[in-house]
Amino acid sequence: MAHELIKKGTKVKYYPIITNKSIFSEHEVISECWEICGEMVVKISGKSGGVSINHLEAI
Repeated sequence: MAHELIKKGTKVKYYPIITNKSIFSEHEVISECWEICGEMVVKISGKSGGVSINHLEAI
């Protein structure tokens, strides 16, 4: 998912294991994107810290 598409309030599916799309949970984006060591991350509801935007899909 491109970081330009991620806005606060966006509903997303979070895939903890990116290669297994059958396991996911639904969350809401609660922060702006930021970069850590070359990886774009964002904070989502129900998770502590940032998660990679590569593990997210807009609902």
